[in-house]
Amino acid sequence: MGQPQVSRHLRILSENGLVRSHTKGQMRIYSLEAQPFQDLDAWFDSFSVLWEERLDNFEDYMLDFMRKEDK
Repeated sequence: MGQPQVSRHLRILSENGLVRSHTKGQMRIYSLEAQPFQDLDAWFDSFSVLWEERLDNFEDYMLDFMRKEDK
């Protein structure tokens, strides 16, 4: 990826609050902002119970299917 593409991606991330930057001499230093990622993690967690239940049901189905195949 070339420098213009990297700069564009970093600008977009910065505009959306995912990174922040500061200038040090001629360099621009970027760091991640924790809060948006924590918000995303909390949003994913809201679905975890649903997906755990569905995966447990799928596991039960597959175990039952395999037992029937063995007979």
